[in-house]
Amino acid sequence: MGDPHTAWLHFHGRQRFEETRGVSPSNDGMVDELVESHALRSKECIDAFKAVDRGHFWPATGGDLAYADMPLRHGRLHLSAPHIYGKALESLMPLQPGMSFLNIGSGTGYFNCIVSEFTGPHAANHGVEIWPETVAHAKARAAALGKHSLQFTVGNIYQLNVNDTMRYDRIYVGACANS
Repeated sequence: MGDPHTAWLHFHGRQRFEETRGVSPSNDGMVDELVESHALRSKECIDAFKAVDRGHFWPATGGDLAYADMPLRHGRLHLSAPHIYGKALESLMPLQPGMSFLNIGSGTGYFNCIVSEFTGPHAANHGVEIWPETVAHAKARAAALGKHSLQFTVGNIYQLNVNDTMRYDRIYVGACANS
């Protein structure tokens, strides 16, 4: 195989060649690799990633890749690669308590929970997702972390009436949000 940072991984009955640099055994190891790759640069963002364990959002039946620096899919659950979230979080800075946040294609709720480390429990922190089972997963995962103020909604952002909605301080459009 040559390069030690690559491997054949098996997903949903088909093989895909993926780069597996960053197959860490823990959240802290994943964060260390994100710092090393410069996806995370600021102490505040590093601390937020350490505070929210990515493995908490990945189903136990989904395999042991929760901390791999790669996108993951299990049924309708999707997590973008950690370096994508790291770069996005750095781009959203500065985030402060009380700032509002909208995550379009919020998936498992992982990124909303990371952002909530900055915006706090009293800020509007909303996720919109098209799959009801994914919204249920995000609500359960956030609640298990004590993040009860986060709101996840089933909906299609393309059907949003912008005249009837609030304005947000920060908006993130996930990789799976398409028309």
